[in-house]
Amino acid sequence: MSSGGRTDDAEDLARAGSGARTGESFDARELVKSGAAWELHCRATADSAVYDHLGFVPDAYLAGLGEGTAGLAAELCSAGVWERAGGGYRILDRDAVGRCQDLASQLSGEAARVRARIRARDHARAQLMPELAEAMVVTPLCAACGAPATRIELVGPGQLPAQWEQWPGTVQSAIVRQRQPGQWYLLFTGIAAGNGYGDPIDASRAGRIARALRPPWRFVQVRTAGFYDDAGFCQDCDACYCYRHWHVSESGYGHCPRGHGKSLDPHWSP
Repeated sequence: MSSGGRTDDAEDLARAGSGARTGESFDARELVKSGAAWELHCRATADSAVYDHLGFVPDAYLAGLGEGTAGLAAELCSAGVWERAGGGYRILDRDAVGRCQDLASQLSGEAARVRARIRARDHARAQLMPELAEAMVVTPLCAACGAPATRIELVGPGQLPAQWEQWPGTVQSAIVRQRQPGQWYLLFTGIAAGNGYGDPIDASRAGRIARALRPPWRFVQVRTAGFYDDAGFCQDCDACYCYRHWHVSESGYGHCPRGHGKSLDPHWSP
């Protein structure tokens, strides 16, 4: 669970801890006189359930809440709601602790169900990706000059690249010898670098790239293809630019015509 999610859960638990259960002989709310001390009690009890130190308030936790908590903790001890224990305080209000524990378990179960749904969705998408794969040659054009900015080619199983006849015989022989049945090939010429004569990829990645490059091209979609330079697209402009109009520096960092910057060469490091 993320820190933001834990904070929301703690607020829910604090509200649970602040309620009164009928028929209980231990009424912590009547024993605690100040509103500030009661607020600390509810918050700390809830957080003890969320952060896996149920019924215990560490000194470090109180210190993190800022100044004044020591005095409030002393008030809670005097009221018999807390007591000093090694490295912190033990919460004696077992009713509030129990209710917060119940709600924490409920929230944890809901979070587990959400994670399971996300895994099922991702699995379903992964199963569908190979079906989306299709051979293609894509050359996004520069929004500034109209020249081809990048080139992406997906070569299907048993097929040959569009420029195959122009390749050296040694390269052709090596690819034919190493290529596996059912294997896709990706050839990518990016803004500042590429993958030469290509790399073998599986059908799932081929499907993801094909889906990302279906027109109309928008940055948010093209980015899902996973290219280090986003196939030349600028996030802020939502447009593609060529090497010249990215004004690529020796370090591989570029700026588009509107001044937005990004790294375009994955092989460069300072």
